[in-house]
Amino acid sequence: MSKKVAEIIVETLVSAGVKHCYGIVGDTLNLIAHHINESDIEWVHVRHEEAGAFAAEGEAMITGNLTAVAGSCGPGSLHFINGLVDANRNRAPVILIATQVASEELGFNFPQEVDFKAIYGSCSVFCDMIITPEQARRKTVMACQTAIAKGGVAVLIVPVDIAHASASDAVPYSIHTSVPVVRPSDADLDRAAEILNSGEKVERWPRKSGQSVRWNRWVLR
Repeated sequence: MSKKVAEIIVETLVSAGVKHCYGIVGDTLNLIAHHINESDIEWVHVRHEEAGAFAAEGEAMITGNLTAVAGSCGPGSLHFINGLVDANRNRAPVILIATQVASEELGFNFPQEVDFKAIYGSCSVFCDMIITPEQARRKTVMACQTAIAKGGVAVLIVPVDIAHASASDAVPYSIHTSVPVVRPSDADLDRAAEILNSGEKVERWPRKSGQSVRWNRWVLR
């Protein structure tokens, strides 16, 4: 059975637990936006992509769920940069669907062509392009899984002709959305509790000169 790559991408986002996608519809993004509208993901239209990136970061940090942003080719997907740099530093699981000009035009200085891998590669935990339709589900799963497992931004670059292409969807690649619990060992927690409990007060850096903020005695365990 074959499906459009755009549909495969959206199906994978749904299986990864994405609830909202922030962005501005248009141009190379239209087919993906259509399938998002047909799915359980709620499209959140923003006035500017940068605001959408910060909103997605906030949602991801509050809920712990993978959150999506999507943009058109050229400046559309580039405008997310400030919010995504912040999201990556804060380890917020966010995925950018960066649509691109037609693959046959890549490398010819085509209007609206932007080298997203060069720009986003240093501020993401995953950044790659779907080169053939058959890669669609596998690379989308890789992007989602990396954003969830490592905590950070994944960038999936999708040329418009690839988004409209049909792909065989026989291999059932899937995403594991559970996140392992990472905490100090019992011995380290006991030691931290001992240090804190041995003090009479805990102070932090004063907000104003001469002013200190105090907490009562802490008991961790």
